[in-house]
Amino acid sequence: MTGVRTLTLVTLLISISFFLGEATADEPEFEFRFDDPTDGSGDIDADSTLDLKVEIENLFTDPKDFQLDITNDGDLQSSGLRAWWSHDGQTSLSSESTNLGSVDVGKNATVGNITVTIRTTEYALYGEYNVDLRCRDKDDSDPETRDQTIQLTVNVNEKAEVSLVIAEGGTSEGSVDVGGETTYQVQVNNGGNRQDTFNLVISSNDWDSSFSENSVTIDAFSNQIVTLTVSLESSADYGDSDKLTITATSGNSNDATDTLDLDTYVRVYYGIGLDAVSQSGSGEPGSTVTFNFRILNKWSESINYEIVKKDWYRGTPGNPPDQGWSFTDGTGTLDAFEEITTPSSSSVKVTISSSADAGEVVTIIVQAKVSDDNDNVGTIELEIEVRVEGEYNVQLVLPQSDQINLPTGQSFSISNYIQLKNFAKVNDLVTITASFEAGQGADWTLITPDPISIEASGEKPLFISVTAPDSAAGGQATLKIRAESGGDPSVYDEATLTFRVDTIATASGPETDQLSEESDFPVDPIWLVSIVLIIGLGSAAVFGLQQKSKGAFGGSEQSVDDFSDEWAGMENTGAAVPQTAPPPQAPPSAAAPPPPQPQAPPSTAAVPQQPAPAPPPPQPQAPPPAAAPAAPMILTVTVPDGVMAGQQIQIKAPTGQLVNVKVPEGCGPGSQFKIQI
Repeated sequence: MTGVRTLTLVTLLISISFFLGEATADEPEFEFRFDDPTDGSGDIDADSTLDLKVEIENLFTDPKDFQLDITNDGDLQSSGLRAWWSHDGQTSLSSESTNLGSVDVGKNATVGNITVTIRTTEYALYGEYNVDLRCRDKDDSDPETRDQTIQLTVNVNEKAEVSLVIAEGGTSEGSVDVGGETTYQVQVNNGGNRQDTFNLVISSNDWDSSFSENSVTIDAFSNQIVTLTVSLESSADYGDSDKLTITATSGNSNDATDTLDLDTYVRVYYGIGLDAVSQSGSGEPGSTVTFNFRILNKWSESINYEIVKKDWYRGTPGNPPDQGWSFTDGTGTLDAFEEITTPSSSSVKVTISSSADAGEVVTIIVQAKVSDDNDNVGTIELEIEVRVEGEYNVQLVLPQSDQINLPTGQSFSISNYIQLKNFAKVNDLVTITASFEAGQGADWTLITPDPISIEASGEKPLFISVTAPDSAAGGQATLKIRAESGGDPSVYDEATLTFRVDTIATASGPETDQLSEESDFPVDPIWLVSIVLIIGLGSAAVFGLQQKSKGAFGGSEQSVDDFSDEWAGMENTGAAVPQTAPPPQAPPSAAAPPPPQPQAPPSTAAVPQQPAPAPPPPQPQAPPPAAAPAAPMILTVTVPDGVMAGQQIQIKAPTGQLVNVKVPEGCGPGSQFKIQI
C-alpha cells in the first residue's frame, strides 16, 4: 500500500514538473520595446531627420545574440522617407543600413540606445507613417518565439507652398495690337506636400484682364497651367503699356502666396521708331558728316530695316543741292521690340560738295523703312540738316557819312551809303536785319533784303529801303543794321545810320491887305525880294543833293542806275530805285520867274525860315520819247541775287525808261524771263 502511494506521488510530481516545464517554455525569453520616446512616435518636417530609440531586454539566464531589421523601407521611400539603424559600439554597421546584424545582450540584461533614424526628403508627403521594426533571437529556432515586431509612428508635418511662372516657351512681356487682345500661359506650382486649392487675383492693371479660371486645385508637388487674357482698347497708341500683378494664395495656409508681374505693350504691325541723336551737323566743303539714329522695332517679330534719303533741298523745297553732294544709306536687322541706341549700321553719311558755299544749308528728309519677305512695309520720317562750315568774316562798310538827309513820304534806298564785304576765303550767305533805336521810327517803313549770297573776297551794295512819314518832318531816327554770317552766326558786323528828315513847308499864303494909295508899285518890294530868295535857295538845294549823290562811292561819274542788276527784292515799287536827287522835272526858266500877282501885299512879318520852293511849271501829259519804236519792245530780264518770285525789281530799258517788274512764279536768282514794254 505504501509503495503504491509512493509511486502515485512520484508520478504526480513528474506530471506537475512536466506541466511546469511546458508553461515555462511558453514565456518570452526577451522583450523588444520603445525606449525614447516611450510611445514610439514623433513629428517631422519635410527635408528633416528624426531619431527614435528602442531597447532589448534578455529574460533568459544565458546571453543571447539578436538581429534587428526595418521591414517596410520600400514603402517609406515611395512617400519620401528613409529609415536606417545606428547603435553605439556596432562598428560593422554600414551607413543607412536597414539591418542591424548582431546585438549581444547578457543574461537577464537590457541593451538600449538602439537608434532608428528617419529622414524626409523635400518631397515627403504630408501624413502619418509606420516604421516596422523586427527583433529576432538568433539562438532560437522556434518561429513563434524568436521574432518580435513593433511599429514606430512618424507624422510628416504639412507644408504649404505656391509659385507662379510663365509656362515653358512663353514670356512675361507680351504685345498686343490696337483694339486686339493677347494671352499669357501662367503655370501655378503647388510646392506643398498635400493637395491644395489656390485662388488667383489680378491687380494694378489698367486694361481689361481675366483668367480662364479664378481658382485651381492641384495635387502635392504638381502644377497646372491657366490662361490670362489682356484686351486693348482702340484708343491706345504705340508706346502705351500696362503692367499687371497676379497673386496666388494657398487654401491650406494664407501665409503661402506668390506674385508674378506681366508687362503688355502696344505693338504696330511692322512699325518702326526713328530718332536722330543729333538732327544737325556741319562740315567743310568736301567733308563727310555722319548721323546716328535710335531705331526701335515696334513689332513682336524681327524685322529688316533701311534708312534712306527720301528728298533733300537747299533753302526751299524743290531746290536740290548740286551734284557734288551724296548720301549713303543705313541698313540692319532688329529683333522683336529691340532698340538700337549706339552707333552702328543705323548711321548714314552725307558728303558735302567740294564746291559748296560756306553757310549753305541742305535739309534732308530721312526715311526709315521696314519690310519682310512679303514686302510689307512700315515707314517713318524726320528731317536732318547739314551746314557748310568755313572761316567767315563779313563787314559793313560806310564809304562816306553815316548822316543822311531824307525827304518825307518817299522811299529811299541806302545802297549808295553802305556796302557788304566778305573778307573770308569762302563764300557766305549773309542775313541782314535792321531796326530803329528805341523810341524812334515807329511809323517808318523799313524793307530789308533776303539773305545775300556773297562770294569769297566779294562786296555788294546793301539794298535797304526806308520811308519817313510826314509826321517825322524835322526830326531824325537812327537805324541799326546787322549782317550775320550764315556759316557761323557768331560772326557778324553792325553799323548805324542817322536819318535827318526835311521840314515840310507850310501851304499858307500872305495876308490880304489893301494896296497903299501912296504907292505906285502894285506889289510890295519886300514880298518880291522874298520870292527871289526862295527860288535861289531851292535851286542851290537841288544842286547840292545832286553833287552829294553823285559822289557817294567816291566817283562823280557813277550812275544811279548801276544797281538795277543787283536789286535784292524790294517789294515796294516806290522804293525800287535808290535816288541821288529828287525826280527830274522841268526846271523853271531862270529868265522868266513868275510875275507877281495883282493881290494885296503880304504882311511885313518876318520871312519863314524855310520857305516852300517855287512850284514847277505844268508837265506835259504824255510827251512821246524821242525815238519811240513803232512796235512793242521785248526785253530779257535776269533775276538778281537775293530776289525771289513775287518780288518787284526796277530795270532800265534801252530808251532810258525805268520799269517796275514783278518776278514771275518759278523764277529765282540767276534765272531769266521776258517782258514787253
